[in-house]
Amino acid sequence: MKHARTAVRLSRPGKVFVGLTLALGFAAVNSGNNVLFLLVSMMLALMVLSGMVALLNLKGVQVRIVPQQILEAQRPGALLVAVDNHRPWPLLMLELRLTEGQTLLPYLPAHGQARLALPWQPSLRGHPPLPLLRVGSAFPFAFVWRGQDLDLTATGPWVAPAASPAGIKLQEEGRVEETVGKPGGSGDFLGVRDRLPGEGLSAVLWRRVDWALRTQGEQRLPARERERGGEHLIIFDWEAPALAEMEPERRLQVLRRGLDDAVAAGQAWQLRMPGGRAAGVGRVAYEAALLLLAQQPPLPVYAPAAAPPAPWWRFRRAS
Repeated sequence: MKHARTAVRLSRPGKVFVGLTLALGFAAVNSGNNVLFLLVSMMLALMVLSGMVALLNLKGVQVRIVPQQILEAQRPGALLVAVDNHRPWPLLMLELRLTEGQTLLPYLPAHGQARLALPWQPSLRGHPPLPLLRVGSAFPFAFVWRGQDLDLTATGPWVAPAASPAGIKLQEEGRVEETVGKPGGSGDFLGVRDRLPGEGLSAVLWRRVDWALRTQGEQRLPARERERGGEHLIIFDWEAPALAEMEPERRLQVLRRGLDDAVAAGQAWQLRMPGGRAAGVGRVAYEAALLLLAQQPPLPVYAPAAAPPAPWWRFRRAS
């Protein structure tokens, strides 16, 4: 891993081991017992070996945010992180921590890649700063932990606005309806969406299933979306007169509520924003619409993420 600073700290077993080594070293002084000197030498060599193996275990490892993610403000989500091992030897016992939780990657083969999900709940929409991602390992003896605090905000995900309360709807002036087709039939192919609960497996596109994206015990299956006749197209317009007097963030929340209702009902919809348009049926193109809502200027003002102070037992060195 490449970063400006590397953190080194002793774990609890490491502190006990160091204390025991010092105690045996003092006991061996002027004792004339060569066994004690041999034992202390072996323990010191074991500590040095632990540090060297820990450095080699992290060398050539790249940690990055999986691109094209969209999270939702004020709602617990899973931030997908990719770990790439570019070395000819495997990676063992890699720990990743992001404020709310941590995860452990026990094994990654040589030249392999893994995707991990870290829990994170952003408070504001847009492109908020990510907390520092702590990446490290205590392999092989758990005496010394070595790692880095990575700032991955530049490649972090976009965050869609939270929806307004369910009881608040768009006024009639804020939506327009047109007659179009409805998904789920045998007509023209409209796109790919997530499989709905209770839907048959005949519509699943098995070639597009990404088995690595199993987050929180849930597997998303891509399914075909086809047209069938007789449904209204609901248009959500940023410039609608009914929304003109609202604050930008409030307007985004109302648009998000209307969009979510249309998606949940499986209706055809279209979102018109100053930065572009998105149209779909049900969940088709839903993420594209969320991205338009997330990127709408002006973006909120974010408070800088404060790094936790380093405890006295942590030592830092320039890499």
